[in-house]
Amino acid sequence: MITEHHLLFTHTPSYVKQTGWVFHTIQSPFKKNKQGLPTTTSSSRGGVLLAIKQDTFAITQKTHYEQDKYQAATWTLKSGMFIPHIHITGIYISPDPLLPNSEIKQLYVTLNTDFHPPFPPSSQNMHGGHYHIYTGDFNNWTGTALEDHLAHPSSQIRPRVGDPRPDHQPQDPTPNQHAHTTNPKVRRHLLVDFLNPHSLIIGNGRFQNNQRPYIPTTKHNTIVD
Repeated sequence: MITEHHLLFTHTPSYVKQTGWVFHTIQSPFKKNKQGLPTTTSSSRGGVLLAIKQDTFAITQKTHYEQDKYQAATWTLKSGMFIPHIHITGIYISPDPLLPNSEIKQLYVTLNTDFHPPFPPSSQNMHGGHYHIYTGDFNNWTGTALEDHLAHPSSQIRPRVGDPRPDHQPQDPTPNQHAHTTNPKVRRHLLVDFLNPHSLIIGNGRFQNNQRPYIPTTKHNTIVD
């Protein structure tokens, strides 16, 4: 999964096909110039891209949003009768604090509606029927906050710490529905509140060990996605 791909096209380039991969791409609109017209020659066009090896899955795509500051799509991967359906939702949400809180909340409403809950294996099915993965760049600061449904995690899940750096902790309170700004540091509850009812967990940098108490970060001191 690649976010902010900045491609001007949605097809798979020939040099990519030669390596055995196929792109499934959504895009943000073209940037606008000072006159408000699309700059169709601009190379700064964001979006989300899923790369899959050729001839491995039958893939269907559902595009949720192709906005300037956020994009989201779900790809469903199928392969045979006895293989579970894998749903992969790719998301990009801009860190822009001027992104309206109402729009981010509506995006999470869409993600909730589109969630495919798993069901356990049975005598008729060797595997659960659906697995849903959400990935991308949410620009939500969660710090050391854990999902509520993991307040007492089972022994099957390794200890999870999160990001303990003081300057990486989210801020309170969460913006209400009338807020006009949503800095990434105040978006924590929006993400965690989405995860809890579906028993989803954050896998990004959560399983660091005692020898590496801090997770890898980029040159901008943000968590590597």
